[in-house]
Amino acid sequence: MKKILLPTDFSDNAWNAIQYALQLFKNETCTFYLLNSFSEAMSTPTSGIISTKVKESVYKAQVEISKTGLVDCLNTVTANFNNDKHKFVTVSIYDSFPNAIKKVIKEREIDLIVMGTKGATALKEMTIGSNTSGLIGVASCPILAIPQNVEFKPLEEVGLSTDFEIDFNAQGLATLLYLLKQFQAKVSVVNIMEKPRALTALQESGKQKLTQVFEDLDTQFFTLTDIGVSSGVRAFVESRHLDMLCVVAKEQDFMKRFLGMSYSKSISNHASIPLLILNIKMF
Repeated sequence: MKKILLPTDFSDNAWNAIQYALQLFKNETCTFYLLNSFSEAMSTPTSGIISTKVKESVYKAQVEISKTGLVDCLNTVTANFNNDKHKFVTVSIYDSFPNAIKKVIKEREIDLIVMGTKGATALKEMTIGSNTSGLIGVASCPILAIPQNVEFKPLEEVGLSTDFEIDFNAQGLATLLYLLKQFQAKVSVVNIMEKPRALTALQESGKQKLTQVFEDLDTQFFTLTDIGVSSGVRAFVESRHLDMLCVVAKEQDFMKRFLGMSYSKSISNHASIPLLILNIKMF
């Protein structure tokens, strides 16, 4: 049974990601965790007994909004999706978004996070980070980011963008392999280089290991040269008409470098397909 985390701020984007996840895993026995996190936001400093009363009032209001929103979200899910394979658990947490995510991943042994990519402060906090360092490159499970307005359709071809400098194995690629096999989809691997050059020994080893992992799949390898990674990724997605793109995040700011700008802005403005983000620590 898969355990999938569905963070929601009750926005249209969050609901779109939830719908995508429910359809993507319609044939899989899953427990979906609908998570809403909230934290106290005080606009002006207060002190003494007034401060305590105001904080208590704000907290109680946020608790009510969170719990009511989760009930409404669950009711909407059950009204629109009737699947005996799916179980739902609502989780309301008083904490920052990254801390809440990390807590649920650990306590519930989450396999995958599916969330929308525009309109939520939570996403900005997750991807760009601040004192919390964000989630990308830290979360111990994959993240599937669903751009706004993207509707689910069966996967026919999935892209994997990599520099091959990874010790590829089936365990680290488990989520991608599951999706490829579930939909009998092709996988197109692309290595994007700004200047043409031969692969290093490390890259050759990574490519060989990846070839072995994908040996039972319909796999094609591509190389793009004389183009930046950000532009190359978009060109590859569009030219191949991909249904999903997968990348391995190597460090905290990987997605900002990978997409050439802040992750949330880039996905919102340019991506038209879901992005599966794997953590290097999974390999």
